[in-house]
Amino acid sequence: MKNRVHITSLYGLGGIAGVAQKRAVEAAKQLGFNELAIFKYDDLTDSPSELSKRIDGIIAGLEIGDTVIFQSPVWISPNFEKRFIDKVKLYQGKVIIFINDVPPMMFASNEVLMPDFIEVYNKADLLIVSSENMKEYLVDKGVTVKKIIIQNLWDIPVEFEKTSETKYLSKISFAGSDKKFGISEKLKSSDIKVEIYDNRPDNKVIPNNIHYSGYVDEISLLSRLHEGGFGLVWTENMYWREYMKYNASYKVSTYLRAGIPIVAHKSISCANLIEKNHWGILVDTLEEAVEVINNMSEEEYQKYIDSVSKVSFLLSSNWFTKKLLVDAMYEL
Repeated sequence: MKNRVHITSLYGLGGIAGVAQKRAVEAAKQLGFNELAIFKYDDLTDSPSELSKRIDGIIAGLEIGDTVIFQSPVWISPNFEKRFIDKVKLYQGKVIIFINDVPPMMFASNEVLMPDFIEVYNKADLLIVSSENMKEYLVDKGVTVKKIIIQNLWDIPVEFEKTSETKYLSKISFAGSDKKFGISEKLKSSDIKVEIYDNRPDNKVIPNNIHYSGYVDEISLLSRLHEGGFGLVWTENMYWREYMKYNASYKVSTYLRAGIPIVAHKSISCANLIEKNHWGILVDTLEEAVEVINNMSEEEYQKYIDSVSKVSFLLSSNWFTKKLLVDAMYEL
C-alpha cells in the first residue's frame, strides 16, 4: 500500500496565524494529503503519560512509513512539539517541519526558548522556512538539517468583487494596527492620503490626510484595496522591523492578491522578489516612499499593475503552497 502524507492543523488559534495554517491544509488536501488536527491547549496541565496519550490520539491514523508535515509553532510549547515529533518518528516515515513563525524571534520574552526550537527543528528530515534570510539565521543558530525549502509567499485563495480597474492614486493603504506599527505618526504631516484599516483612536486629533476604515472582512478589504494606490508593509518598531527581515508577511500577499503594488522597507525578507518581479517600491523611509509615489506617472504605475496581476492570479489558486509542498516531497 502507498504511504500517505499528513499535515497538522491547529484548532483554537485565531488571527492570521490560524488562517494561514488552515489555508496550507486546504492546499495540501487538494494534493490528496490528510489532515491531523491539533487543538490549542495548555500542555503544562498534562502529566507525561497524559501528554503521551493525547498525542497518540492525534496520530492514531498514521501507518508505518507515512510522511508528516508538522506546522510549527502550535503555540502550545516546545515540549509538546518535541514529544509529538518523537512519536511520529516511531512510525519510521519522514518528518517535514513547516515553520510558519519562530516565537523566540517574535517576542523578546521568548528569546530564551530559541535552543528548544532549534532542537525541535533538528528533528526534521526537511524544513520549510519563510525566506533565504530565515534559512541563514537558523543555520547560524544551530540548525543542522541539510534539506531546506524556501516558502517566500502565503497564498490568498479568495475571490472578491472588482468593481473597477485599478488606477493610480496618491494613496497608501495599511491593513493592520496603527498603534503597533506606528504608521499615522510618520505620515500625518505628508500630503498623501493614508487609509488605515484599523479602528479610529479615541481622544486623538486626526490629520486630514489620515482616514481610519476600521476592521473589514477579507473579501471587502481586497475589493477596496483593488481600487488603486499602494499597499504598505511597514513598521516603525525596530524589533518588528528586524523580524520582517526573516518572516513571510501575510500583508505582502494580501496587497498582491488585491492587485496593487507594495511599498516596503529595503530590508524586508522578500525584497529580491519585489524588485525582480516589479511588484512595488523599496525604500529606507516613509518620507522617501511618499516622494516616489507623488512623482510617479500613471504609465509607470500601470507597469506595476501589469506585473502584480500575474502573481495575483497565482495567489488565488494556492499555486505557491502546492508547489512548495510538492517540492518538499520531491526533495525528500
